[in-house]
Amino acid sequence: MKKLRISFLAAVMIVSMFFSANVFAQEEDPASESDIGVTYRTHIENDGWLQGWMTDGNLSGSEGRGLRLEGIEIELTGNVPDDMKIQYRTHIQNEGWKQGWVADGMMSGSEGKGLRLEAIEIELTGTTASDYSVKYRTHIQNDGWKQGWVADGQLSGSEGKGLRLEAIEIMIVKTPVKAAYDKYLAVLDQVKETDYTTASWATYQKVVAANVVTKDDIANKITEATNAIEKAQESLVKIADLSVYNDILSSVSETDYTPDSWDIYQLVIDANVVTEQNTQAEVDAATIAIIKAQKELVKLADMTNYEAVRDAVKKEQVKSGWPEYQAVLDANVVTNLNTQAEVDAATGAILEAQKKLVLYSDLTAFNTAISLYVQYGADAANAPYTSATWNPYVTNCETYGTLTNGVWSYDVITKNTEQSIIDAAVTDIDSYLKKLVVTSDLTAFNAAKNIKISDGPYTTASFTSYTNNAQVIAITGIATETLKGYSQDVVDGYTNTLIALQNAILVLGSDMTAYDAALAAVKQSNYTPASWTTYQTVVTANVVTPDSSQSAVNNATAKIVAAQKNLVYTATNVITKAKLNSDNFGIQKVGDNILTRANEMLTNAGIDKTAYTMSFKQVAGGTAVINPTTGVITSSGDNTATVTFTITPTDGGAAATTANIMILINN
Repeated sequence: MKKLRISFLAAVMIVSMFFSANVFAQEEDPASESDIGVTYRTHIENDGWLQGWMTDGNLSGSEGRGLRLEGIEIELTGNVPDDMKIQYRTHIQNEGWKQGWVADGMMSGSEGKGLRLEAIEIELTGTTASDYSVKYRTHIQNDGWKQGWVADGQLSGSEGKGLRLEAIEIMIVKTPVKAAYDKYLAVLDQVKETDYTTASWATYQKVVAANVVTKDDIANKITEATNAIEKAQESLVKIADLSVYNDILSSVSETDYTPDSWDIYQLVIDANVVTEQNTQAEVDAATIAIIKAQKELVKLADMTNYEAVRDAVKKEQVKSGWPEYQAVLDANVVTNLNTQAEVDAATGAILEAQKKLVLYSDLTAFNTAISLYVQYGADAANAPYTSATWNPYVTNCETYGTLTNGVWSYDVITKNTEQSIIDAAVTDIDSYLKKLVVTSDLTAFNAAKNIKISDGPYTTASFTSYTNNAQVIAITGIATETLKGYSQDVVDGYTNTLIALQNAILVLGSDMTAYDAALAAVKQSNYTPASWTTYQTVVTANVVTPDSSQSAVNNATAKIVAAQKNLVYTATNVITKAKLNSDNFGIQKVGDNILTRANEMLTNAGIDKTAYTMSFKQVAGGTAVINPTTGVITSSGDNTATVTFTITPTDGGAAATTANIMILINN
């Protein structure tokens, strides 16, 4: 009985040791958990490598089976630094430590020899190895896990006792310093300056500066620094969330509201400007104030219907009743500053007035009926229809009006024609439209066929060569009706051939754009005869064509432009360009000179005043006194004076006199 009790107690102690050892393995400080792991496998008596790889503290081998470990392979896993290695050596039955150190997955021990492993030593190497510790324990024949955990090259197992290793557990942990320092860095990284107020961040930074540590410090010092920084982080003040505030601000636009209501709203905005440095309560209060102010904004009236109704009827559409209608329009002018009710009332009044108008007849359908004729003209060669059906359509259209240079003259059917007659004409024309027989469209072909030398412009020699080309002559000589009888593909083929020949033969002449623009920029009627004659001498001496060299064209253009600067406007044109009239003369005062003001108006209009003489005459209207010789205002009288100015070109051009100009004069 006593022996039985002792055996029971021994069993309890062994079990207790087993669970205590496992608790050690499982209750590592979380801060020491490593980003580097370890994987390992053992060659087991009878089983070989069958068990496979185990990792990070899991058991490799067996318990309670009495099976020896014969070999082992160990590798690091995870975020392993380049220079870090794990090396190990085993004490082998009969051989001892003779095999020496192996590393990184190489086998230590033996296979097929039946030799037990009796002890093992494991260590990390490399410059960063000091940041980590390799811990391991072995299950020893008869002793079990009793030996406990060893680390970093210490012997686990036994020497000289002939006891087999039956199982092993291995793990990598950070050293206390490494774990503490990693947490220190993590704590620093868990807050960002941009998330907190400037003032609270400045206070926090003082704590950080006072608690700077490195990996060279002891773990306790690093932990104390970390704790101080974490505590300081609790006092950081988050910057305010402005998202709702900004959304509210952007939810309204000044263009949608009346100026007066917006001005009042803007005062509220100005009084409630906040930033992320304000407290959240201050931001929320500002947001609420702005929301309340937005409710007081007055929307601009919607003018859509008003403008549509107002613009629906034009004067040219109205046969009678326009003066009365115009009076209604004038009486109902509103803007978006009016209330919506006022705008709607004005819209209604205009609609009622439109009902009283007598409108001209509606020519919409008629214009549609003649549109093909207007588009293609009378010549059947230009229309994509057979001549037999196109010509009757044209003849019919011409009974109702005249087409001249692509413009329809309403000389038979007009807007004054009764609507019933217009409708009958439409029915008549439509009957011919329905009979039109579609042919190939010659529009592109005719454009290619009718190319002109000025279209390039092209050189004379190349254009002559093109027009004399046998293919060109053959294609352009095909009768229109014959072409219309071909399929569109055939016609397009002829068109493409002409274009290809043009690209191959025609040579662009000099660019005449600037030259032509210069010639078109001035009109004889705007200038004095003498200056125009002088200008024409330059033009005649600088005639160029596309056959001229580009440099010759450019030189001619430059000379013509230079000559234009010497042209002298007619006196009538000067009065018009300078806007010498009552509306633009401006208010004068006693002591001002009206001749000086008039000359100033010429200069402002870009006119060389030295090319003209100017005089004035005071006429009836106003009692202000102006010196008849100098043009100086000497008395304001009734604050008005009426004068005329006479402009005379100095090159002998005809003089011109303005209409009466009323001058307003301040005292």
